Amino acid sequence: MTELELFVKAIAEDLGDPSDWRPPVEFRDSLALCALNSAYSLRASSAAATNVLARYRALRPSADTDSGLDLMEAMDSAGGPADFALDVLDNESKLPGTNRLRPEGLYEGLSRLAALDTPVTNTGQLRAAATIGSTSAKAAWTSVKGFGPLAWSYLIMNAGVSTETKPDVMVQRYLVRVLGDEQRLAPARTRELLQLAATKLAVEPRDLDRAIWLHESPTK
Repeated sequence: MTELELFVKAIAEDLGDPSDWRPPVEFRDSLALCALNSAYSLRASSAAATNVLARYRALRPSADTDSGLDLMEAMDSAGGPADFALDVLDNESKLPGTNRLRPEGLYEGLSRLAALDTPVTNTGQLRAAATIGSTSAKAAWTSVKGFGPLAWSYLIMNAGVSTETKPDVMVQRYLVRVLGDEQRLAPARTRELLQLAATKLAVEPRDLDRAIWLHESPTK
């Protein structure tokens, strides 16, 4: 059997009927929530991200429609990203591989998106940038120290880009196991297999990514 055939067979056995899969995380009208969830999901538990979103919603009744500028303003009102992390979110975890608080990276990334020639300050603009494959928008986000390709993928997936996937550790671990290969696949090959399998199963790539992640996650 080919890698794709093995993958599709395992999906059917492990994940069941796609109609029963849980829907992906999505904040179609709030770049603020997309950004927070993306940053706090990097090498962190889903519970941590959920708690952060709950605390932001408690602060901002308009959270579900907040723009990136609204999130930046909330940080400024709290005294800056560091005070926002401590006093508002009650979470001082650092971005992977850095000593930077996550809101510090968020403030920088949102500032860079807003400063583009074609500004990105809300989810509609973000989806448009992702749809046309804007390299400037992606570069603005991924160039933030502590972010990277997965941070961008999760940001636009949260905003409703259903064709995107994020080949994170858990998805790669699943593929290693079902393919019987001791070597982790390269992210590009992982993405390719996710896309091809999604086409075979007539599902959105983002939905398949989410189903695998939930299957592998110890904190579903």
